[in-house]
Amino acid sequence: METLINQDAFKELFKQEVHDFLQKNKPLPRTARLDKETRDNLFHGKGNEWIRTFIFDQYPEVDELNGGWVLNPRKTANGKTTSILVKPAIEWLNKHEYEIDWNAKMPS
Repeated sequence: METLINQDAFKELFKQEVHDFLQKNKPLPRTARLDKETRDNLFHGKGNEWIRTFIFDQYPEVDELNGGWVLNPRKTANGKTTSILVKPAIEWLNKHEYEIDWNAKMPS
């Protein structure tokens, strides 16, 4: 039986639609490093030192040693790689969005 739809074209279109859907709806990672993607998505694109100074230092409750969501906010004897627990970070940042001065300038 002949079909009116080009099967190969339909398969390609379907594959692309599924791929696009999965990219838009992929689950959040459990942890993330303080890389460009994380900074862009969570911290308004601010730099590493800005985030350490105006968030990690000013809000010590975010440190995992204090029950927070950032592991190794600064290099110490305990560790040097900063890791973010993504879901708790998003919740905390949403709650404190308007307390953080996103226009603050780094000290000279």
